Amino acid sequence: MNPEAVKKYNMNITNVPVYSPAAIAEFSVAQLMNLLRRTKEYFHKFDRNDYRWAPQISHELNDQVVGVIGTGHIGQVAINIYKGFGAKVIAYDKFHNPELEKEGLYVDSLEELYKQATVITLHIPLFPETEHMLDKAAFDQMNDGVFIVNASRGPLIDESALIDALDSGKVAGAALDVLEDETKVFNKDLTGKNMDYPEFWNLTSRENVLVSPHTAFYTDVAVKNMVQYSLSANKDLIETGTSDKLVKF
Repeated sequence: MNPEAVKKYNMNITNVPVYSPAAIAEFSVAQLMNLLRRTKEYFHKFDRNDYRWAPQISHELNDQVVGVIGTGHIGQVAINIYKGFGAKVIAYDKFHNPELEKEGLYVDSLEELYKQATVITLHIPLFPETEHMLDKAAFDQMNDGVFIVNASRGPLIDESALIDALDSGKVAGAALDVLEDETKVFNKDLTGKNMDYPEFWNLTSRENVLVSPHTAFYTDVAVKNMVQYSLSANKDLIETGTSDKLVKF
């Protein structure tokens, strides 16, 4: 979206700020569970008619320290789900939620979260200051064998640094619903085709990495809400000339 073009042509733009936090939160937790229970590895073993348990011993969610970065609508739902599983939850956000503050979930810095967490899940927007927030320096501060979950925005993670951290064992596994250059791949039928995206091929080839095509939001409830809220905002614009969903530039 070009703000200058919006002003030039006197256009009105509305948004849907919240359509289903549960959709993204539930998906991110489900993907973490798949990482912890090593389901991708078992599926590949089944493809070879190998039905042995070992050596794919799993981890339990209730035994994890889950570091939630971003405690907005989605982060709060995720926190409630993790607490329901019995995991210890810690959180970081520049803007503290009063209820979570009362529970004592916040740590003072990202560095403190990195030191404590065995799982790190991202639920923050992409801004210039958050681009590549998980880079080599960040991974170096984390516990060995940490799990990474990102169903927010791909550029929050430096994919080259993540690959190095996976190679070294610093990161035990990653669930990625978003990628840095996902528009090359996601929501496209590339059957029989190839694309120049070496990080994508590297990550998807790994047994301990789950890549999904930006589908965390894609539920019947979320899509219904997006359509209804968008239509309602446009109806308000037509009937009243304004909307509480109006984006101001």
